[in-house]
Amino acid sequence: MITCTIYKINEEINHSGLGRAALSRLLKKMGIDEKLVISSQGKPYLPSNSKYVTSSHSGKYLICAIGDQPIGIDIEKIRELHPGIINRLKLSENPFEQWTLREAMIKMTGDPQAMFEEVPFDPACMQRIEVDPGYMCVIVSDRTIDQITIEKGGFYE
Repeated sequence: MITCTIYKINEEINHSGLGRAALSRLLKKMGIDEKLVISSQGKPYLPSNSKYVTSSHSGKYLICAIGDQPIGIDIEKIRELHPGIINRLKLSENPFEQWTLREAMIKMTGDPQAMFEEVPFDPACMQRIEVDPGYMCVIVSDRTIDQITIEKGGFYE
């Protein structure tokens, strides 16, 4: 079971730490009174590994996910990618989706090298999340995603 919550946020403020704060709030709402810890790669996790957590923000959206399996999520405001980045990262067809998938893989594994590896879209363990036509959002796991709930969380700041 994976639960995702989508928040609208103020694009004009510094969002440093906002994802961790929102994850902490969701954990508390779920009755999990455990503090998030941040790995040396910047990945949030629960020391008990009772749940897996991930978050991402871009533009006017913040999305958090909590699940029973390893997960990574990324949301990106769709924009033109510089041709040099496309070539350097070998982003093939649909480069923006590939960029977002790779970012989500980094969040799941904690390994920044995932940005340099092509990730074929596998609908069993990857899902697109519709947020807004101007955004791309995907969630990934290292196993089949059987059940996912998407909730609107309102405005968060």
